[in-house]
Amino acid sequence: MEDKSRIALLDALRGLAVLGIFLCNIPLASEPHAVATSLTEWPHGLEPASVSVWWVTQVFFQQKFYTLFSMLFGVSILLVGGEEKGGLLLKRLLSLLVIGALHGALLWNGDVLTYYALIGLVVALARTWPAWRLLAVGIALDVSMSLATGFKIIGETIDPPVPQPPDLAAQAIAGARYGGTFAQSLAQNLADYRQVLSHVWLQWPSNWPLTVAALMLMGMGLFKLGVLSGRVSAGVWRALAAAGLFCLLIAALPFALYVAAPDHPDTLSDLARWIQRATAPIIGLGYAGLLVLAARSSLWKAIPAALAPVGQMAFTNYIAQSAVMTVLFYGGRGPGLYGKLDRPALAAIVVATWAAQILWSRWWMSRFAMGPLEWLWRWAYRGRVRLRRKT
Repeated sequence: MEDKSRIALLDALRGLAVLGIFLCNIPLASEPHAVATSLTEWPHGLEPASVSVWWVTQVFFQQKFYTLFSMLFGVSILLVGGEEKGGLLLKRLLSLLVIGALHGALLWNGDVLTYYALIGLVVALARTWPAWRLLAVGIALDVSMSLATGFKIIGETIDPPVPQPPDLAAQAIAGARYGGTFAQSLAQNLADYRQVLSHVWLQWPSNWPLTVAALMLMGMGLFKLGVLSGRVSAGVWRALAAAGLFCLLIAALPFALYVAAPDHPDTLSDLARWIQRATAPIIGLGYAGLLVLAARSSLWKAIPAALAPVGQMAFTNYIAQSAVMTVLFYGGRGPGLYGKLDRPALAAIVVATWAAQILWSRWWMSRFAMGPLEWLWRWAYRGRVRLRRKT
Protein backbone atom coordinates (compact mmCIF):
# COMPACT_ATOMS: atom_id res chain seq x y z
CA MET A 1 0.00 0.00 0.00
CA GLU A 2 0.99 3.68 -0.26
CA ASP A 3 2.16 4.17 3.34
CA LYS A 4 4.57 1.24 3.26
CA SER A 5 5.80 2.09 -0.22
CA ARG A 6 6.27 5.82 0.31
CA ILE A 7 9.53 7.03 -1.22
CA ALA A 8 11.11 10.27 0.00
CA LEU A 9 12.17 11.19 -3.53
CA LEU A 10 8.57 11.06 -4.77
CA ASP A 11 7.40 13.25 -1.89
CA ALA A 12 10.03 15.89 -2.65
CA LEU A 13 9.25 15.83 -6.38
CA ARG A 14 5.53 16.07 -5.72
CA GLY A 15 6.13 19.01 -3.39
CA LEU A 16 8.25 20.76 -6.01
CA ALA A 17 5.56 20.18 -8.65
CA VAL A 18 2.60 21.42 -6.60
CA LEU A 19 4.46 24.60 -5.61
CA GLY A 20 5.66 25.26 -9.16
CA ILE A 21 2.17 24.84 -10.61
CA PHE A 22 0.85 27.66 -8.41
CA LEU A 23 2.82 30.38 -10.26
CA CYS A 24 1.27 29.17 -13.54
CA ASN A 25 -2.26 29.01 -12.11
CA ILE A 26 -2.54 32.35 -10.35
CA PRO A 27 -2.89 34.53 -13.51
CA LEU A 28 -5.75 32.28 -14.64
CA ALA A 29 -7.62 33.01 -11.41
CA SER A 30 -6.94 36.75 -11.40
CA GLU A 31 -7.76 37.62 -15.04
CA PRO A 32 -9.96 36.25 -17.88
CA HIS A 33 -8.47 33.12 -19.43
CA ALA A 34 -8.17 34.84 -22.82
CA VAL A 35 -5.55 37.28 -21.51
CA ALA A 36 -4.12 35.57 -18.43
CA THR A 37 -1.06 34.03 -20.08
CA SER A 38 -0.66 36.54 -22.91
CA LEU A 39 2.18 39.04 -23.01
CA THR A 40 0.65 41.55 -25.42
CA GLU A 41 -2.99 41.37 -24.25
CA TRP A 42 -2.22 41.55 -20.53
CA PRO A 43 -4.46 44.39 -19.28
CA HIS A 44 -1.84 45.95 -16.97
CA GLY A 45 0.62 46.87 -19.70
CA LEU A 46 4.19 45.88 -20.47
CA GLU A 47 6.16 47.28 -17.57
CA PRO A 48 9.66 45.70 -17.35
CA ALA A 49 8.91 44.00 -14.00
CA SER A 50 5.68 42.52 -15.37
CA VAL A 51 7.40 41.27 -18.54
CA SER A 52 10.22 39.77 -16.46
CA VAL A 53 7.77 37.78 -14.33
CA TRP A 54 6.01 36.58 -17.48
CA TRP A 55 9.31 35.48 -19.05
CA VAL A 56 10.48 33.65 -15.93
CA THR A 57 7.11 31.90 -15.66
CA GLN A 58 7.14 30.80 -19.30
CA VAL A 59 10.76 29.63 -19.32
CA PHE A 60 11.18 27.99 -15.93
CA PHE A 61 7.66 27.03 -14.81
CA GLN A 62 5.01 26.80 -17.51
CA GLN A 63 4.43 23.20 -18.70
CA LYS A 64 7.34 21.83 -16.62
CA PHE A 65 5.60 21.22 -13.33
CA TYR A 66 2.29 19.85 -14.57
CA THR A 67 4.44 17.55 -16.73
CA LEU A 68 6.32 16.35 -13.67
CA PHE A 69 3.11 16.04 -11.65
CA SER A 70 1.48 13.97 -14.41
CA MET A 71 4.39 11.53 -14.37
CA LEU A 72 4.12 11.27 -10.59
CA PHE A 73 0.37 10.62 -10.86
CA GLY A 74 1.22 7.66 -13.08
CA VAL A 75 3.57 6.44 -10.35
CA SER A 76 0.76 6.75 -7.77
CA ILE A 77 -1.38 4.43 -9.89
CA LEU A 78 1.27 1.75 -9.45
CA LEU A 79 1.76 2.45 -5.75
CA VAL A 80 -1.96 2.15 -4.99
CA GLY A 81 -3.13 -0.39 -7.54
CA GLY A 82 0.00 -2.38 -8.22
CA GLU A 83 -0.60 -4.84 -11.03
CA GLU A 84 -3.66 -6.45 -9.49
CA LYS A 85 -7.31 -5.91 -10.45
CA GLY A 86 -7.31 -2.65 -8.56
CA GLY A 87 -10.65 -2.35 -6.77
CA LEU A 88 -9.07 0.09 -4.32
CA LEU A 89 -7.57 2.07 -7.19
CA LEU A 90 -10.96 2.29 -8.92
CA LYS A 91 -12.60 3.68 -5.78
CA ARG A 92 -9.71 6.10 -5.30
CA LEU A 93 -10.01 7.51 -8.83
CA LEU A 94 -13.81 7.70 -8.79
CA SER A 95 -13.77 9.56 -5.48
CA LEU A 96 -11.11 11.90 -6.92
CA LEU A 97 -13.42 12.53 -9.88
CA VAL A 98 -16.22 13.64 -7.56
CA ILE A 99 -13.88 15.83 -5.50
CA GLY A 100 -12.46 17.40 -8.64
CA ALA A 101 -15.89 18.22 -10.03
CA LEU A 102 -16.87 19.90 -6.76
CA HIS A 103 -13.56 21.77 -6.68
CA GLY A 104 -13.99 23.05 -10.22
CA ALA A 105 -17.65 24.02 -9.88
CA LEU A 106 -17.64 25.53 -6.39
CA LEU A 107 -14.09 26.81 -5.83
CA TRP A 108 -11.95 27.39 -8.93
CA ASN A 109 -12.67 26.54 -12.56
CA GLY A 110 -9.05 25.62 -13.29
CA ASP A 111 -9.41 22.24 -11.56
CA VAL A 112 -7.33 19.39 -13.03
CA LEU A 113 -8.37 16.61 -10.64
CA THR A 114 -11.30 15.56 -12.83
CA TYR A 115 -8.97 15.14 -15.81
CA TYR A 116 -6.42 13.17 -13.82
CA ALA A 117 -9.14 10.89 -12.45
CA LEU A 118 -10.70 10.17 -15.87
CA ILE A 119 -7.37 9.76 -17.65
CA GLY A 120 -6.06 7.66 -14.76
CA LEU A 121 -8.97 5.22 -15.17
CA VAL A 122 -7.81 4.55 -18.72
CA VAL A 123 -4.06 4.59 -18.08
CA ALA A 124 -4.49 2.16 -15.16
CA LEU A 125 -5.39 -0.53 -17.69
CA ALA A 126 -1.76 -0.49 -18.83
CA ARG A 127 -0.15 -0.85 -15.40
CA THR A 128 0.75 -4.50 -16.02
CA TRP A 129 2.83 -3.60 -19.08
CA PRO A 130 6.60 -3.96 -18.80
CA ALA A 131 8.59 -0.81 -18.19
CA TRP A 132 9.96 -0.37 -21.70
CA ARG A 133 6.53 -0.73 -23.30
CA LEU A 134 5.06 1.88 -20.97
CA LEU A 135 7.94 4.22 -21.74
CA ALA A 136 7.87 3.60 -25.50
CA VAL A 137 4.10 4.10 -25.83
CA GLY A 138 4.20 7.18 -23.62
CA ILE A 139 7.04 8.77 -25.57
CA ALA A 140 5.44 7.90 -28.93
CA LEU A 141 2.12 9.44 -27.88
CA ASP A 142 3.79 12.56 -26.49
CA VAL A 143 5.92 13.05 -29.60
CA SER A 144 2.84 12.55 -31.80
CA MET A 145 0.95 15.28 -29.94
CA SER A 146 3.97 17.57 -30.16
CA LEU A 147 4.36 16.97 -33.90
CA ALA A 148 0.66 17.61 -34.46
CA THR A 149 1.05 20.98 -32.74
CA GLY A 150 4.14 21.73 -34.83
CA PHE A 151 2.38 20.91 -38.11
CA LYS A 152 -0.52 23.12 -37.07
CA ILE A 153 1.85 26.02 -36.47
CA ILE A 154 3.48 25.49 -39.87
CA GLY A 155 0.09 25.36 -41.56
CA GLU A 156 -1.06 28.57 -39.90
CA THR A 157 2.22 30.26 -40.87
CA ILE A 158 1.72 29.35 -44.54
CA ASP A 159 -2.00 30.15 -44.51
CA PRO A 160 -2.69 32.44 -41.55
CA PRO A 161 -6.22 32.22 -40.15
CA VAL A 162 -8.37 35.34 -40.02
CA PRO A 163 -7.61 36.93 -36.63
CA GLN A 164 -10.55 37.03 -34.26
CA PRO A 165 -10.80 40.22 -32.20
CA PRO A 166 -11.09 39.64 -28.46
CA ASP A 167 -14.59 39.81 -27.03
CA LEU A 168 -13.91 42.74 -24.73
CA ALA A 169 -17.55 43.06 -23.71
CA ALA A 170 -17.71 39.44 -22.55
CA GLN A 171 -14.44 39.85 -20.65
CA ALA A 172 -15.76 42.99 -18.95
CA ILE A 173 -18.98 41.24 -17.93
CA ALA A 174 -17.07 38.23 -16.57
CA GLY A 175 -14.69 40.50 -14.68
CA ALA A 176 -17.58 42.43 -13.15
CA ARG A 177 -19.27 39.22 -12.02
CA TYR A 178 -16.06 37.84 -10.53
CA GLY A 179 -15.65 41.09 -8.64
CA GLY A 180 -19.31 41.25 -7.62
CA THR A 181 -21.20 39.38 -4.93
CA PHE A 182 -20.44 35.87 -3.73
CA ALA A 183 -23.37 34.49 -5.76
CA GLN A 184 -22.22 36.31 -8.93
CA SER A 185 -18.63 35.10 -8.64
CA LEU A 186 -19.82 31.56 -7.95
CA ALA A 187 -22.12 31.60 -10.99
CA GLN A 188 -19.40 32.99 -13.27
CA ASN A 189 -16.92 30.39 -12.01
CA LEU A 190 -19.40 27.62 -12.79
CA ALA A 191 -20.03 29.03 -16.28
CA ASP A 192 -16.29 29.19 -16.98
CA TYR A 193 -15.82 25.68 -15.60
CA ARG A 194 -18.38 24.36 -18.10
CA GLN A 195 -16.61 26.23 -20.89
CA VAL A 196 -13.21 24.82 -19.90
CA LEU A 197 -14.61 21.28 -19.78
CA SER A 198 -16.21 21.62 -23.20
CA HIS A 199 -13.02 23.06 -24.67
CA VAL A 200 -10.93 20.18 -23.34
CA TRP A 201 -13.26 17.25 -24.05
CA LEU A 202 -15.34 18.25 -27.09
CA GLN A 203 -12.45 18.97 -29.45
CA TRP A 204 -10.86 16.02 -31.24
CA PRO A 205 -8.17 14.98 -31.01
CA SER A 206 -8.09 16.41 -27.51
CA ASN A 207 -4.44 17.33 -27.17
CA TRP A 208 -4.19 17.97 -23.44
CA PRO A 209 -5.78 14.72 -22.13
CA LEU A 210 -3.72 12.65 -24.57
CA THR A 211 -0.56 14.45 -23.49
CA VAL A 212 -1.36 13.82 -19.81
CA ALA A 213 -1.99 10.14 -20.60
CA ALA A 214 1.40 9.97 -22.33
CA LEU A 215 3.11 11.53 -19.32
CA MET A 216 1.41 9.12 -16.91
CA LEU A 217 2.59 6.18 -18.98
CA MET A 218 6.12 7.57 -19.00
CA GLY A 219 6.00 8.04 -15.24
CA MET A 220 4.93 4.45 -14.73
CA GLY A 221 7.69 3.21 -17.01
CA LEU A 222 10.35 5.33 -15.33
CA PHE A 223 9.23 4.10 -11.92
CA LYS A 224 9.44 0.46 -12.99
CA LEU A 225 12.90 1.12 -14.43
CA GLY A 226 13.99 2.49 -11.06
CA VAL A 227 14.42 6.11 -12.15
CA LEU A 228 11.55 7.71 -10.22
CA SER A 229 12.07 5.34 -7.33
CA GLY A 230 15.66 6.51 -6.89
CA ARG A 231 17.23 3.12 -7.66
CA VAL A 232 19.56 4.33 -10.42
CA SER A 233 23.09 5.64 -10.15
CA ALA A 234 24.08 9.25 -9.63
CA GLY A 235 25.36 9.27 -13.21
CA VAL A 236 21.82 8.84 -14.52
CA TRP A 237 20.63 11.80 -12.46
CA ARG A 238 23.55 13.92 -13.66
CA ALA A 239 22.70 13.05 -17.25
CA LEU A 240 19.04 13.96 -16.72
CA ALA A 241 19.99 17.23 -15.04
CA ALA A 242 22.38 18.10 -17.89
CA ALA A 243 19.79 17.25 -20.56
CA GLY A 244 17.16 19.29 -18.74
CA LEU A 245 19.40 22.34 -18.44
CA PHE A 246 20.35 22.09 -22.11
CA CYS A 247 16.69 21.98 -23.15
CA LEU A 248 15.97 24.87 -20.79
CA LEU A 249 18.46 26.99 -22.71
CA ILE A 250 16.83 25.99 -25.99
CA ALA A 251 13.38 26.86 -24.66
CA ALA A 252 14.52 30.20 -23.21
CA LEU A 253 15.89 31.58 -26.49
CA PRO A 254 12.66 31.99 -28.50
CA PHE A 255 10.92 33.56 -25.51
CA ALA A 256 13.79 36.03 -25.18
CA LEU A 257 13.54 36.85 -28.88
CA TYR A 258 9.77 37.23 -28.62
CA VAL A 259 10.08 39.68 -25.71
CA ALA A 260 12.86 41.62 -27.46
CA ALA A 261 11.04 41.93 -30.80
CA PRO A 262 9.33 45.35 -30.98
CA ASP A 263 6.11 43.99 -32.52
CA HIS A 264 6.05 40.68 -30.57
CA PRO A 265 5.05 38.58 -33.63
CA ASP A 266 2.48 35.81 -33.12
CA THR A 267 4.55 33.37 -35.19
CA LEU A 268 7.48 33.69 -32.79
CA SER A 269 5.12 33.28 -29.84
CA ASP A 270 3.69 30.09 -31.34
CA LEU A 271 7.20 28.74 -31.96
CA ALA A 272 8.26 29.54 -28.40
CA ARG A 273 5.22 27.79 -26.92
CA TRP A 274 5.73 24.77 -29.15
CA ILE A 275 9.37 24.40 -28.06
CA GLN A 276 8.22 24.93 -24.47
CA ARG A 277 5.73 22.08 -24.80
CA ALA A 278 8.14 19.75 -26.67
CA THR A 279 10.98 20.15 -24.16
CA ALA A 280 8.85 20.10 -20.99
CA PRO A 281 9.23 16.36 -20.19
CA ILE A 282 13.03 16.51 -20.43
CA ILE A 283 13.20 19.72 -18.39
CA GLY A 284 10.85 18.25 -15.78
CA LEU A 285 13.10 15.22 -15.42
CA GLY A 286 16.09 17.59 -15.33
CA TYR A 287 14.53 19.31 -12.33
CA ALA A 288 14.09 15.87 -10.76
CA GLY A 289 17.76 15.16 -11.39
CA LEU A 290 18.81 18.41 -9.73
CA LEU A 291 16.62 17.63 -6.73
CA VAL A 292 18.13 14.16 -6.31
CA LEU A 293 21.65 15.54 -6.60
CA ALA A 294 20.73 18.20 -4.01
CA ALA A 295 19.51 15.46 -1.64
CA ARG A 296 22.93 13.81 -1.91
CA SER A 297 24.77 17.08 -1.19
CA SER A 298 25.47 18.30 2.33
CA LEU A 299 25.09 21.88 1.08
CA TRP A 300 21.72 21.56 -0.71
CA LYS A 301 19.98 18.63 0.99
CA ALA A 302 17.78 20.99 3.03
CA ILE A 303 15.85 21.85 -0.16
CA PRO A 304 14.39 18.37 -0.86
CA ALA A 305 13.95 17.88 2.89
CA ALA A 306 11.75 21.01 3.01
CA LEU A 307 9.80 19.96 -0.09
CA ALA A 308 9.02 16.41 1.05
CA PRO A 309 6.31 17.35 3.62
CA VAL A 310 4.68 19.59 1.00
CA GLY A 311 4.51 16.58 -1.32
CA GLN A 312 3.16 14.30 1.39
CA MET A 313 0.12 16.55 1.61
CA ALA A 314 0.09 17.74 -2.01
CA PHE A 315 -3.70 17.28 -2.30
CA THR A 316 -4.32 19.58 0.67
CA ASN A 317 -1.82 22.14 -0.59
CA TYR A 318 -3.29 22.15 -4.10
CA ILE A 319 -6.82 22.82 -2.82
CA ALA A 320 -5.44 25.39 -0.37
CA GLN A 321 -3.86 27.28 -3.28
CA SER A 322 -7.27 27.44 -4.97
CA ALA A 323 -8.76 28.77 -1.74
CA VAL A 324 -6.05 31.45 -1.49
CA MET A 325 -6.69 32.58 -5.07
CA THR A 326 -10.46 32.71 -4.86
CA VAL A 327 -10.53 34.39 -1.44
CA LEU A 328 -8.21 37.11 -2.73
CA PHE A 329 -9.71 37.61 -6.18
CA TYR A 330 -13.37 36.59 -6.24
CA GLY A 331 -16.07 38.94 -4.96
CA GLY A 332 -17.90 38.26 -1.71
CA ARG A 333 -15.02 36.21 -0.28
CA GLY A 334 -12.29 38.69 0.56
CA PRO A 335 -10.72 41.89 -0.80
CA GLY A 336 -12.10 41.29 -4.33
CA LEU A 337 -8.84 41.85 -6.22
CA TYR A 338 -9.94 40.25 -9.50
CA GLY A 339 -8.37 42.12 -12.42
CA LYS A 340 -6.52 44.58 -10.16
CA LEU A 341 -3.04 43.09 -9.70
CA ASP A 342 -0.08 43.08 -12.06
CA ARG A 343 2.24 40.09 -12.36
CA PRO A 344 4.84 41.20 -9.76
CA ALA A 345 2.10 41.39 -7.12
CA LEU A 346 0.83 37.96 -8.15
CA ALA A 347 4.37 36.58 -7.88
CA ALA A 348 4.68 38.06 -4.38
CA ILE A 349 1.48 36.26 -3.35
CA VAL A 350 2.90 33.02 -4.76
CA VAL A 351 6.20 33.35 -2.88
CA ALA A 352 4.39 34.14 0.38
CA THR A 353 2.13 31.11 -0.14
CA TRP A 354 5.13 28.90 -0.87
CA ALA A 355 6.74 29.91 2.42
CA ALA A 356 3.51 29.37 4.34
CA GLN A 357 2.89 25.94 2.80
CA ILE A 358 6.46 24.77 3.44
CA LEU A 359 6.24 25.77 7.10
CA TRP A 360 2.67 24.53 7.54
CA SER A 361 3.40 21.19 5.89
CA ARG A 362 6.47 20.60 8.03
CA TRP A 363 4.51 21.37 11.21
CA TRP A 364 1.53 19.21 10.22
CA MET A 365 3.47 16.18 9.00
CA SER A 366 5.54 16.11 12.20
CA ARG A 367 2.30 15.40 14.07
CA PHE A 368 0.04 13.60 11.64
CA ALA A 369 0.39 10.68 9.23
CA MET A 370 -1.15 12.55 6.27
CA GLY A 371 -2.66 15.86 5.28
CA PRO A 372 -6.22 16.72 6.38
CA LEU A 373 -7.73 16.42 2.90
CA GLU A 374 -5.68 13.28 2.21
CA TRP A 375 -7.28 11.83 5.33
CA LEU A 376 -10.81 12.71 4.15
CA TRP A 377 -10.06 11.35 0.69
CA ARG A 378 -8.79 8.03 2.05
CA TRP A 379 -11.81 7.82 4.32
CA ALA A 380 -13.97 8.22 1.19
CA TYR A 381 -12.40 5.33 -0.75
CA ARG A 382 -10.80 3.15 1.92
CA GLY A 383 -12.80 3.67 5.09
CA ARG A 384 -11.69 5.00 8.42
CA VAL A 385 -7.92 5.50 8.74
CA ARG A 386 -5.77 6.89 11.54
CA LEU A 387 -4.83 10.55 11.17
CA ARG A 388 -2.53 11.23 14.10
CA ARG A 389 0.94 9.83 13.76
CA LYS A 390 1.71 6.91 16.04
CA THR A 391 4.04 7.67 18.91
